[in-house]
Amino acid sequence: MSQTEQIDTEALIENAKNSADKEAYKLLDKTRSYRIGIGARVNSPTPPAFFIEVVITLSTEKGKVNLPRLKRMLISLKTLQSEGYTLTYQDNNSISYEKTILINEILQQHAAAKSMIIQGRKTHPKLTRDEITKKQTMEKKFHSEVHKA
Repeated sequence: MSQTEQIDTEALIENAKNSADKEAYKLLDKTRSYRIGIGARVNSPTPPAFFIEVVITLSTEKGKVNLPRLKRMLISLKTLQSEGYTLTYQDNNSISYEKTILINEILQQHAAAKSMIIQGRKTHPKLTRDEITKKQTMEKKFHSEVHKA
């Protein structure tokens, strides 16, 4: 049974009712690059609302800009935005995406969000001429060493 299947939505609603900001949150996935969670908000007299939040870290190393990583992450960011997520820049070098969902969409939306992030991370930007030359040189060296053995 996956972590999302273990979400107790009733407990999430109760926690939201008892919190000062009328919101409760459950973390589902967390890596150095991103985190995904589900939350509930209660605003009487309206029914409780559920949301999914995706937070993407722009840089995993403080003070360093990794342009190839940013290019890859941009694909995920654009995809999430096109899927109706609202975007907020966070002070901790990350971007938060949030989308209101129905209670019966929790599993589907979690899987979809995770897939969008992973696909964006797997997509590599076009290589520069120097990167292509370096890659070809490394491949030639590898193949010549394999044939020697």
